[in-house]
Amino acid sequence: MFTSPIWQIAQKMHWTQLKQLSYALSYFLPIFTAAGFLMGLIPFGRLGRSFGELFSSIFPTASSRLAAEPETVPPILWAWLPVTLAFVTGFLSWQSKNSSVFDPHGSQGRLERFFGPLNSQAPSMLDSKWVTDRFLFTGPMLFLMACALAAFLRYRLIAGRDSRSIALEP
Repeated sequence: MFTSPIWQIAQKMHWTQLKQLSYALSYFLPIFTAAGFLMGLIPFGRLGRSFGELFSSIFPTASSRLAAEPETVPPILWAWLPVTLAFVTGFLSWQSKNSSVFDPHGSQGRLERFFGPLNSQAPSMLDSKWVTDRFLFTGPMLFLMACALAAFLRYRLIAGRDSRSIALEP
């Protein structure tokens, strides 16, 4: 969803000569991380309230309003935690097929397997589990961490701006 439009732009601008599959496998992680950061900047809660108010003025109904929740930490700031725990478990338990029996914890290529581009992968390490590790653990973890970071920054900027506007009002 995110890599296809970027690949098409890169092809038209002559930034890459890679085929779409190779491009997606190589640049999935940075594109997915950037998309997570951009999604975290969007204030979905405020947009939902705005649309709700807009539609309630267009289509008035006798709907009951939900009571305001007390000040809590937004769920987006915690969404990265379970995925990161799953990633860390897979990352720490992974062993290379090329690891030595004398040092099973010194697996070569651990960082390249989980974070490196396609061209840095050793052919012996590319297996069906590589796709699972990359697309089900590493990608979502980076996406949610970037999204949480952007949401945290957005909350801090909005909180600072809201408190200044309240202080300036008579």
